[in-house]
Amino acid sequence: FNSRISDAEMRVMKMIYSGCNNDEIADRLYLSPHTVKNHIKSVYTKLGIHEKAEFIQYAHQNNLFKD
Repeated sequence: FNSRISDAEMRVMKMIYSGCNNDEIADRLYLSPHTVKNHIKSVYTKLGIHEKAEFIQYAHQNNLFKD
């Protein structure tokens, strides 16, 4: 797992994985929608992926959000 992903980015990505949209994430985490987009873009770049479906697959395969 890529440990360069920040805690803030992980909070956003966990909500993406749970099915939330960017506006819901912004509201719940008290962030601007622009900040949410930046976190998502940053994580995609770090992981070498390009879209949400790829991230969901990556997260599932690597058990990122096991409870």
